[in-house]
Amino acid sequence: MAKSVTFPDSEPLKEPLVHGKKNGGKRIDYKAQAQRLRAQRQALPIYSARQAIIQKITDNPTVIIVGETGSGKTTQIPQYLLESGFTVKGQTTIAVTQPRRVAATSIAKRVAEEVGTPLGGRVGYTIRFEDCSSAYTQLRFCTDGLLLREILADPLLRRYSVVVLDEAHERTLRTDILLGMLKDIQRERARVARLNRDAVPETAEPDHRSRGTHMKFDNSGDQGTSGVGDSGTRVVDETHGDVTGLDDLRIVVMSATLDAERFSEYFDNAPILYVAGRQFPVSTYYTTTPQADYLDSAHLAALQIHMETPSDSGDILVFLAGQEDIENVERLLVESAANLPNGAPALLPCPIFAALPQAQQSKVFDPAPEFTRKVILATNIAETSLTIPGIRHVVDSGVHKVRGFDPRVGESLLVEPISKSSARQRTGRAGREAAGFCYRLYTEADYAQLAEDSVPEIKRCQLSMVVLQLKASGVRDVLKFDFMDRPSKKALKHALLELYALDALDDLGELTKLGKWMAEFPLEPTYAKVIYASVSAGCTREAIDIVSLLSVDSLFYVPADKRDESNAAQMAFRSSEGDHLTYLNLLRAFNKVNGDKIWCQEHFVNRRNVKHVLDVRQQLNRLCTRLGIDTELSCGTDLANVLRCFLAGFFHNCALLQPDGTYRSLNGSQIVHIHPASSLFGKKTPAIFFDQLVFTNKLHARAVSAVDAVWIAQAAPKLYGRMLATSQK
Repeated sequence: MAKSVTFPDSEPLKEPLVHGKKNGGKRIDYKAQAQRLRAQRQALPIYSARQAIIQKITDNPTVIIVGETGSGKTTQIPQYLLESGFTVKGQTTIAVTQPRRVAATSIAKRVAEEVGTPLGGRVGYTIRFEDCSSAYTQLRFCTDGLLLREILADPLLRRYSVVVLDEAHERTLRTDILLGMLKDIQRERARVARLNRDAVPETAEPDHRSRGTHMKFDNSGDQGTSGVGDSGTRVVDETHGDVTGLDDLRIVVMSATLDAERFSEYFDNAPILYVAGRQFPVSTYYTTTPQADYLDSAHLAALQIHMETPSDSGDILVFLAGQEDIENVERLLVESAANLPNGAPALLPCPIFAALPQAQQSKVFDPAPEFTRKVILATNIAETSLTIPGIRHVVDSGVHKVRGFDPRVGESLLVEPISKSSARQRTGRAGREAAGFCYRLYTEADYAQLAEDSVPEIKRCQLSMVVLQLKASGVRDVLKFDFMDRPSKKALKHALLELYALDALDDLGELTKLGKWMAEFPLEPTYAKVIYASVSAGCTREAIDIVSLLSVDSLFYVPADKRDESNAAQMAFRSSEGDHLTYLNLLRAFNKVNGDKIWCQEHFVNRRNVKHVLDVRQQLNRLCTRLGIDTELSCGTDLANVLRCFLAGFFHNCALLQPDGTYRSLNGSQIVHIHPASSLFGKKTPAIFFDQLVFTNKLHARAVSAVDAVWIAQAAPKLYGRMLATSQK
């Protein structure tokens, strides 16, 4: 189902593949390439600490490493582990996790060049729906979410000898869960390793997942093929199966700005290593007064830097809150670039954000044409790990998008001030290759008011997917799971209740057959339930299409000077039933014209985002096919079935029309306003459901569709059946 790199199963890598490979008519000499990069590697500050780092990791199960920006920790430490024999070819691998896909792929590419191997050989990467690795891969870069999914298939992570968690300070939702899971796995592996070394039966204490682990010994030789211990005795565990020869798991936690003491305490007082960096000096400038519009300020700041500094003084990196901000500033810069004075260097805006297709993300790494300066427009995806060459000027808007969750009103996506640690990370991007400049679009007094660190996602996000993953990996009592920062019991109980209403959990809180099926999908449980419901409703094709369409922030663009024309063009796709079917109409029209560029311009369709939707749809189709689902099941013109399927997952995001003309949510009883961009804006319908809530000056529902209130009761009778029956009397 995924893109992969294939190597012979029975033969070692051949000389032509290692030393030279046809690529667009050119031969790549991998060894020579690695030799050329060796001097750069040895010039990094971390090189002098190489032996000390390896010794510390050898002597301790867990090590915390704090390395300044530019020290080389991200690319070099995994290589030191590889060179020091922490893997066995064809048997064990080193995993290096990154919070974001683009970081995992770009770092893997760089490390492969330094190691002297084709990408997918000794060094590879695995991200969602894309596997560029092989049986020969000994150093695998991946996202933390991908490693979490591997735990579902292998609760002991047998294939890995070392797991390196990079940029751990970001504390994403998946990183925090991974920390707890790895801590548990490490203890299990240590116990099993002792048994393998001693070959002496031992009664194990139950772990925090409340599941017994018992060892037994069997000389019959028919329990597995994982190898035999020193005594010739096979070690079999009733929970984990054959664990013969399984060794300890080592964990390395790394970051540039890390609360090292907190992590050390969490991992049983693990040792901390501090590595000095080579960060070049960065001159920091603040605004004298607060800026009313950070988008306009970012646009003007980038233009001013471009016009007042030589074009060879480095590229510009602008940090913005999200995809919509990036696209708005990109349009402003394109318009401004067309009106630059004669003789001025050209300006090349280059966006980068998580939803951008991989091929377009990689363009930010390409050198700019002659007499041209790049302006990289990025979210906080470029704050850490991702090193874009040539950056000397950083424009920091001081904001980022933060997902929040309140059980009373549901999920929200808010633009909020960044933390001081994020501000320092952004500043450091200007000093990777030479002295640089950072222009902060906020006052020095405002900087002093910023929080030191961002609130971890685990304490502010919806936890239903987290709880589903924990349950699927064997954690029976999630309230007792060893979180580094424990979320509130209220949030955990809400997640359990939602999964129960989705039929993913039974009356005893155990995972149901449906729950196990939903855990197979790298989607929020709500979307997985929609796809499940679509199978029996006979509308799987439409359900997958709409789920894919909801994976991007915007399908249309609305130029400020052509707002009326854009709205008129969008009328061709609008459905009276709401946004979900409007999106489906758009996709069908897009497919009919094969994504014609001129057609997209005439209809103000965001062609880049719709092409990304097609990629997501293809990936989901492959996954569904693997699970035995017919992705060609279609309901034709009976689209009411599609909306009913969405209610099977989004029953918690519903609102009813009130006598005063407002909508009140069933979950939390909050007043909800339909977003102005919705096709239902200004219309009144008895009941609606929505994809998400966004807080601006009001509580706005986005991606809204009209439904029958009776459908809501039928979709979630455990929650709303009695309430809706009462309201309709």
